[in-house]
Amino acid sequence: MNMPSAAEVASIVARLPSVPTGWSILCAERDLRDGPVVCQLHGARLVAFHTVAGSVGVLDSRCGHFGADLAKGKVVGETLVCPYHSWAYRTDGSCERLPANQAAACDVRQGSYPAEVRQGLVYYFHGPKALYPLPFFDGEDSDKFVSSKPLDILLECPWYMVGANSFDFQHLYSVHERRMLDAPQADCPTPWSRRATTRSAVGTSNWYDRIVRRFFGAEAEMTATDWGGSLIFVRVRFKRAATYGMVSLRPLGSQKTLVQVVAHLPRGRIASLDAARVRLRRAFIDMFLRSDVTRLDGLRAGPMQLIQADREFFAYLEWLTQASNGLPSPESSVARGD
Repeated sequence: MNMPSAAEVASIVARLPSVPTGWSILCAERDLRDGPVVCQLHGARLVAFHTVAGSVGVLDSRCGHFGADLAKGKVVGETLVCPYHSWAYRTDGSCERLPANQAAACDVRQGSYPAEVRQGLVYYFHGPKALYPLPFFDGEDSDKFVSSKPLDILLECPWYMVGANSFDFQHLYSVHERRMLDAPQADCPTPWSRRATTRSAVGTSNWYDRIVRRFFGAEAEMTATDWGGSLIFVRVRFKRAATYGMVSLRPLGSQKTLVQVVAHLPRGRIASLDAARVRLRRAFIDMFLRSDVTRLDGLRAGPMQLIQADREFFAYLEWLTQASNGLPSPESSVARGD
């Protein structure tokens, strides 16, 4: 493929939204025990709340009436009540009660977002409706896994460069000393996801890699599946173990991104040991990611002069202009009927 000029790459990047259309972590469910919680995004402010029956709602935090802060409201039954005029909103944004004129309640709608709780974390879909179910690792059942608390990393970096890191195959050697054993592969397994697969030899120059080689194995097969640019599932298979890590992205500004890393682990035969096992696995993922964090922090993406070795990186950016704007990929195996 002919590589684009720096101006053409900039034109593609300009089509990316400030917040990608997709699922990401919003907060922990326990954060909602004492009332609604406000969550900041780039150009948006959301409020999450837990109803008496246990449902979770995510709404625009500014009431559509006078702009009052719904995070200062209170939960009454299955609604969040505005602190100013007591308009009561359901989790889907519809108005249940409007004290001044109940007949007008049916015409009122507050901006709302699909939400789902999984293993104690509240996920929301940045869009009026979920275009696909909350994903997980390919072929795995989330109920059979335990997860760690999120590891929060604040980066001075555009949100799209975090996911693009999985398709920058050059950095696997330069940053992680992973020597490729096969040609890297990239495909779209669904209309909303893009996947990178690599098989590499684990390095020997640092103590972390030497531990990995000793206890896990000398070769690593890594699969990173990016959903909409906001949620990335990374599975690394070694000879004697497998590591499951999830990365959730929340843009806070054009050059600021909250990255939340969650380790997942299949449930063990001794349930009381699962919490310690998954914490240890998160620590290993954290150690592996530190080199990436150091290089991504402070990165300014542009202008980018790409070479042939960047072709999958560029293909990812092209895909991302579709997926992050809520448009399905025509490249997917599902779309082709494979």
